[in-house]
Amino acid sequence: MNQKTETMFDQICGILRAHTKVVTKIEPETLIGADLAIDSVEMFDLVMEIEEQYDISFPLEEASEIDTVQSLVTAIERITNV
Repeated sequence: MNQKTETMFDQICGILRAHTKVVTKIEPETLIGADLAIDSVEMFDLVMEIEEQYDISFPLEEASEIDTVQSLVTAIERITNV
């Protein structure tokens, strides 16, 4: 992971911690739904918060494919680099 990705990963982990009651170490392969117990409603709130923080908009089809923390970070990087 490069420094920019690492920084983004740390920021996303902070946001995820605010949306979960599960106490666990968050790794790139952590499953947002299964490991962090974030349901679809909470995921919607999470995506809205991330869109606001990074001033981006997730395409609906892309948001529905996000399952791990790494896939979330990758999606954000792809959208912000466009």
